Amino acid sequence: MTTIEQSQQAISGAAESTTKVLFIDLENCPSQVNELINHLEQYSQVVVCYAASGAKVPVDWIVSLTATVNDNRLKILKMPNGGKNAADFGIAFWAGFLMAQLPEHAHFDIVSNDADLDHVVNLLKSQQRSATRIGTSKESISVVTKAQPQQGKQFYLQEYCTHLVNHHNSRPVKKETLINSIKSKFKADSLNVDDLFEALVKQSIISVADNKITYNQQKITKFAGL
Repeated sequence: MTTIEQSQQAISGAAESTTKVLFIDLENCPSQVNELINHLEQYSQVVVCYAASGAKVPVDWIVSLTATVNDNRLKILKMPNGGKNAADFGIAFWAGFLMAQLPEHAHFDIVSNDADLDHVVNLLKSQQRSATRIGTSKESISVVTKAQPQQGKQFYLQEYCTHLVNHHNSRPVKKETLINSIKSKFKADSLNVDDLFEALVKQSIISVADNKITYNQQKITKFAGL
């Protein structure tokens, strides 16, 4: 488990630039383990809390994730005791600790479908900190899986644009991480990832320059049907 002394070392480096911290309730959102690479591009620090989750990190990510753990940018924290809301208490503890250590402009995101964590968000806000809880859509995953045989490209464009809306603070910034994000989102489908990527470009939802992605928010909102 990461020590407080190690966290303080990471904080001193993170404080020099805009600081964004992401907390992941892995018990509640186990699929978020597949988004770790994307999250680490967007956030100064990522804190994953769990009690007994069976989520597994892809083997080919181990080297890159080990480097971020050694740099104290990624903390994967197993609660010493299991039980209901164990991960929530871990998130609450580390949110309070990091709030006290990080600069006032630091932003905190919590990925969880558990509305009880809104209490942590509200406590951070009561201390004039920027904080948000980000829910994930379990329903959209099951719909895509069941409907896959008869769904076309337009359907997947809408689904992925909805995903981009729901994850507006953690969108991939590079082509390869965007492709990995698409693979993760539709991993249960026999989807041609390159075709969907090209469709995103063709519809001007994204543009690519020097391997970096720029998003067209107006197009994203339109294709998401919002």
